[in-house]
Amino acid sequence: MENGLNKNATYVYCLVRSEKAPSLARVPSGLARAAKLRGLDAGGGRWLIVADVPLAHYGEAALALGLRDLDWVSACALAHEAVIENFLFADALLPMKLFTLFGNDDRALAHVRRSRARIDRLLSRVAGREEWGLRVVLDEVKARSLAAAKRTPAGPATGAAFLLRKKRDQDFAREALAGARAQADRLFVQLKRSAVQAQRRTPTAEQGGRLVLHAAFLVENKDGAKFSAHARAGLSALTERGCDAALSGPWPAYHFVGSAR
Repeated sequence: MENGLNKNATYVYCLVRSEKAPSLARVPSGLARAAKLRGLDAGGGRWLIVADVPLAHYGEAALALGLRDLDWVSACALAHEAVIENFLFADALLPMKLFTLFGNDDRALAHVRRSRARIDRLLSRVAGREEWGLRVVLDEVKARSLAAAKRTPAGPATGAAFLLRKKRDQDFAREALAGARAQADRLFVQLKRSAVQAQRRTPTAEQGGRLVLHAAFLVENKDGAKFSAHARAGLSALTERGCDAALSGPWPAYHFVGSAR
């Protein structure tokens, strides 16, 4: 990214493969303070969706400061993704990472030329395909409530019964999590067979041990509705165990293009 006398940079949202210039008529405006969106012809039916942004707000110093503000970053991410998702059903779409900037249009196009072979491989991977996300988290309170509803009424309040209930409560969280993970493992394997590619994401320390499954699936566009129905049916068994389960999509193939930048 250039500084010097250049007051603007070229911000790249995504690369679209299309025989004609992609229509920008109904595309959201994008990041705050960005100029009007443009389709930059990268040759061979490849188009960069770009906008000029002021370095005063998106240069290195401004970004270093802005990245400390989670609300600002979140607003930028939502605006960035809104532009990309408008091209979900293009012939092929490569989403760029948030804050992908070049000093000017020429530098952005030069990057495409240098990376043409890799970009074409990625375009072939995602052409005619969409991403679905799956996230399952154990709600221990809900799981306990469901288990209690199925449990036979407690007997007399003897000392032995009290100790038995105490041990059962101590073991509950571990057993509930193990059971949910086993069920989620089976669902992941089933859904993977219906997808072109699948990824499981390793939970971070902040997410703790209650995260049962976090996965992404690359699916043919034509199979999206079938995949969604299959996934939702499989999630019912997990919700019956007290899990909060969310299926999201279709999305651009964010998790299957690596760093398109």
